[in-house]
Amino acid sequence: MNHASKKITRSITFMSEPVRLKLEESYDHFEGWGTSLAWWANELGGWQDQAKAAEVMDLVFDPEKGLGLNIVRYNIGGGENSDMQKLRPGGDVPGFQPEPGKWDWEADAGQRAVLQGALKRGANIAEAFSNSPPYWMTNSGSVTGAVDGGNNLREDQYDAFADYLTEVVKYYRDQWGITFRTLDPLNEPSSNWWKKGNIQEGCHFTVDKQAEIIRKVADSLKSKGLDATVVSAADDNSIDETVHNLQAYDLDTLDVIGQINTHSYNGSRMEELRTLAEQLGKRLWMSECGTGGSETHSHDDMTSVQELAERIMLDLKIMQPSAWVYWQAVEDEGANNNWGFIHAHFTGEEQYEVTKQYYGMAQFSKFIRPGASIIPTDDGRTLATYDPARRKLVLVIRNELSASKTAIELNDFTYSDAMEAQVYQTSPDSNMKRLENVLVYHNGLEVDTAENSITTVVLNEVTLKLK
Repeated sequence: MNHASKKITRSITFMSEPVRLKLEESYDHFEGWGTSLAWWANELGGWQDQAKAAEVMDLVFDPEKGLGLNIVRYNIGGGENSDMQKLRPGGDVPGFQPEPGKWDWEADAGQRAVLQGALKRGANIAEAFSNSPPYWMTNSGSVTGAVDGGNNLREDQYDAFADYLTEVVKYYRDQWGITFRTLDPLNEPSSNWWKKGNIQEGCHFTVDKQAEIIRKVADSLKSKGLDATVVSAADDNSIDETVHNLQAYDLDTLDVIGQINTHSYNGSRMEELRTLAEQLGKRLWMSECGTGGSETHSHDDMTSVQELAERIMLDLKIMQPSAWVYWQAVEDEGANNNWGFIHAHFTGEEQYEVTKQYYGMAQFSKFIRPGASIIPTDDGRTLATYDPARRKLVLVIRNELSASKTAIELNDFTYSDAMEAQVYQTSPDSNMKRLENVLVYHNGLEVDTAENSITTVVLNEVTLKLK
């Protein structure tokens, strides 16, 4: 008898109540991990040391050498008024229409280079989004927002703004062969902090004005034959704002939205948003979130790693989006924070450093790939996924407490009697370190989880039992 076909006879007596996989709540529409290119790509794409820039792109997008992020969100810059103060490093994304009737298609070469580099390394989904209209379309004369934080797109510029965004989408398709699957004309539009004089682009839209620009962008895409690109919206900062606005949009507006985007920085109505997206028949993305950890500005900070893992697990288990997209994978070292997987100097020396948060993300993205089914568990610190094409079961365990053991019941899967699982761990003392394999018994496994760690357990050649 072939060893792999022997009946599994080994069993384990769990020392604690095992985690159970909730297969009845699993979903199979997960299409990947991503990052926005604002603002880091604007800087990295302009580095003179192209070999070093390529190293960073490998670390972010290459599935073998790096995180394997397969989704990119490209920021169509507005282009700031030269009379205004300088925006934050990287934040002054060049616009393609510096004044009415004038187009500059050589603009934004840095971000475009990183977008092309991402696609070359395996990224397969691209979205375009806008933070603000060009300054000359705004009420304040600045891409940073209105004087009072209110609507900043001039009433007579809605058609022009829709034309601007869709013309960029068309040019990228025709000249560079890049098709954006979705186009989002909004970014945190319900927020009132977009005020003139900020150091980054932003534009408030009331709900009725959000609906107006959504419809106009959809009409403009259609009129230009850009059928492969649909509107996504509305990228609100809060999940609750997203639910509120979707419920306020009229049917004509809802009809032209092809994808619902939400940020998950704030809000608690995740299950409600998931249900609403299902009822509307719309794909749902968690299109932006990031974690900054403590204020120590240490690249080895585990606080941001635990925040990241908790956010991913919560979003994937309850909101169940098709994609999970980080804000900017590369953060400005000069910002003195713990955001980002990699820190680079946005001004001055062309150097970068990988942070502890990078390895925290790798614990998920290296092993949970597009096409895997996400399986919630009955434990808030454990996430499971199963990839039927690769016959791979992945378990990710978050432990922000003291060292312990985690037992996981696997009665719904079959595997060989000689099964051993691979274990990878990130902790204060290790960066996605490969640990000793653990034995897998017919009823499950038990794995050591170090103090303040993220542990990923990988089982290959596993088959889900048919019910």
